[in-house]
Amino acid sequence: MSQPVTQEHSSDIPWRRVHPISPFVRSWSVLLIFGYILTNLSFQTLRNIVESFQLSIGQASLIFLGVVFVALLIAAGLYTIAWRFYQFRITSDAVELHAGVIFRRRRYMRLDRLQAVDIDRPLFARLFGLSKLSLHAADGSEATLALEYLKATDAEQLRREILYLASGAQDDPQLDPTTDATGADTAGSPDGTPIAVSAGNDTMHPSAPHYPYAEYLGAYLQHNPRGLTEAVSQPPGVIPGHTAATKRPKNPPRELLRIPLSRVIGAGAVTGLGAGFASAMWALIVGGVVLWLSAQNDDSQALPILIGGGIGFLVIVVFITIVTAFAQVNSNYNFTAKMSDSGVRVLSGLLSTSSHTIPPGRIQAIQIYQPIAYRIFGWYRIQVTVAGYGLTDSSTTVLPVGKFNDVLLMLSVLAPDAGVEGADELIYNALKYTSDDDGFTHVPSRARFWQPVAGRRHGYMTTPTLLLIRYAKLRRILAMIPHERIQQSTVHQSLSDKLSGTVSASFSTPPGPVRVNISNHEPEALIQLFFYEAEIAAHARRIKDKNQWMADEELENFEKTAVKAKAAGGDRA
Repeated sequence: MSQPVTQEHSSDIPWRRVHPISPFVRSWSVLLIFGYILTNLSFQTLRNIVESFQLSIGQASLIFLGVVFVALLIAAGLYTIAWRFYQFRITSDAVELHAGVIFRRRRYMRLDRLQAVDIDRPLFARLFGLSKLSLHAADGSEATLALEYLKATDAEQLRREILYLASGAQDDPQLDPTTDATGADTAGSPDGTPIAVSAGNDTMHPSAPHYPYAEYLGAYLQHNPRGLTEAVSQPPGVIPGHTAATKRPKNPPRELLRIPLSRVIGAGAVTGLGAGFASAMWALIVGGVVLWLSAQNDDSQALPILIGGGIGFLVIVVFITIVTAFAQVNSNYNFTAKMSDSGVRVLSGLLSTSSHTIPPGRIQAIQIYQPIAYRIFGWYRIQVTVAGYGLTDSSTTVLPVGKFNDVLLMLSVLAPDAGVEGADELIYNALKYTSDDDGFTHVPSRARFWQPVAGRRHGYMTTPTLLLIRYAKLRRILAMIPHERIQQSTVHQSLSDKLSGTVSASFSTPPGPVRVNISNHEPEALIQLFFYEAEIAAHARRIKDKNQWMADEELENFEKTAVKAKAAGGDRA
């Protein structure tokens, strides 16, 4: 199915089709219902025919089989028509989808708006070796374009092609997805040991792992990932890896971490027990109210009804616990995070598997979350906001359960460097401890009435690259928003602010699970933050926003853009 990626005119690029049985896979549940109804109606019809015309069992069976055969022919015809009209093509700047017979539907997704690429394999599709390819873009309500269904190998190849085109690296044969993905040109010694790779005037020693797009990050984000013993920043005016004599190696995906099965099962059990405990608490409250009312009315029938209801609810609680635990294990089984030239890739799933790829620079906000039960085991969860995923998409969880070292490892590829000394210690202390001199601006004492539990902990701080917002007391939440991802800032006064003489602020990002608002803080400090973020976000976006992260022309314009942003900042100062 896959074809080499070219730069030919879009009108010359042929249309492709999904797998021939994909319409059947998409509507298999409807087919089962139709088959059930057809079977029932057929038996009733045959019974009437047998009784009316006194047909033999053989004749009645032939009529039944004939009706089923005709129905299957009609269904096959409808599936074939649907498959013929479901076609797509990938051009150098967009993915186009045409579908529908009576109601035609056409989708056009620009690759420079691409935010993430997912490969999902539902259980029924896995039986046929098929996968669903979903493309997420920052395009409002219809932000997802899905290709259902493709062979697993074709889906992987199409993902590579789409990310290759979206990166703007069409002129770089070393990154062409039609060549060997294992990287025949990848830097390394004959025995597979990494060798020193030149990066401008810096050299990465053999002991240092080769970060997949360290050259891009070094020149563009000034980001030195953990584990790299040498800095990757370049001298001013030098754009590494883009001279005629230099070839940028294509790097195979590098595994960052894999969650052990024991931890996945433990987290599922903890989550399931938490859901069951919450249900039991509601049952106790309702039961107590019923007992109190029955005692007031001297109702002798209330106790037997309450006992019966309690037994029934106990069954429901156990069912909720088991279902919640299994859902967690099913979604997080074999969770693996990898890094490649295309970005962060997350794979997981037991019955239904999924693979999510987030290209560089597409993460809008990051949230480290520690539920109450996770605090016992020192576990954390990481969620991200990505344009196109929305509020409830499970793909926003990029680390379902991990130790603090796992958190640091994921942050090294999800977030820009904090730009301060001891960033790891800063994040650890922000999650675990609360003190008056921890660097965070806290809620003033006069406003803690409105936040009696978490008031002292709720606060914010800034670094050269990030805005950090801390929430909650029993459960712990730390939100991290790169300055350039803040789209709009608002300062306002709620009723509680007016009563306590404080103000609140909100920072707009695309819809997602990360909370980006600050409540009940000192007006002077929060207004100062408002103007600071408005200025730094504008300059950071000029420098760091990239739609095509591997395009030569974008990297070559980096120095010009940086100079303009710096000059604009100097003029404003």
